[in-house]
Amino acid sequence: MQSTEKNTLLADSIRLAFGTYNVLNGAWLRSETGKVTGVLGRNGCGKSCMFRAIMGELKTQELFVKFNDTVVTGSDEMGRYVKYMAQKTFLPPNMPLKQVFEYFGADYEAFTEDFPKFAIYPDTPVKELSGGEVRIAEIWLCLCSDAPFCILDEPFSYLAPVAVEVIQKLIRRQKEKMGIVVSDHNYEALLEIADEVLLLSDGYVHLIKDRSDLVRYGYCRF
Repeated sequence: MQSTEKNTLLADSIRLAFGTYNVLNGAWLRSETGKVTGVLGRNGCGKSCMFRAIMGELKTQELFVKFNDTVVTGSDEMGRYVKYMAQKTFLPPNMPLKQVFEYFGADYEAFTEDFPKFAIYPDTPVKELSGGEVRIAEIWLCLCSDAPFCILDEPFSYLAPVAVEVIQKLIRRQKEKMGIVVSDHNYEALLEIADEVLLLSDGYVHLIKDRSDLVRYGYCRF
């Protein structure tokens, strides 16, 4: 069961380069229990690279990660602290959906309470679901895990507006138990749920105080 104690995750001084191309120049990310942190940025700015670096999937030139008072940089156990939903699906395509939930130690019945339409899919292989349906299952598995933190990369992609609203409601509910980081190009949907907004631009992270900052940094026009 998820702990309700206050936890903090800090990733700092993230520097990542591929050859002579600098992707991240001292970027940072902070998350804490009870807060949704929104991360915005144009295509190719390095948001996914930053998340993958934090999870230990990319080798960086510099990186510092701390969970509460424990330094976890380079830890092989980052999955204990953070559940990461990348843009690429992680569900086994040939496995029936309910079996997937059993594999991850998740409650399929609780899932169907949030998303009743999935009550007819327990024996359906993942590969027979739509892209949006797979995305919903992945989001739920990450948000309702025992980990104290969750990173969702493009959770609203492929989702109908009504599904986006349900996911927003789920995020608001689960943030009471964990720290949640959300990155999505549907920035209007993101702004509705974010308690704090960060913008990644030119390899640096900027704290966004209001919409005028997004205009000033050239992310949107108004």
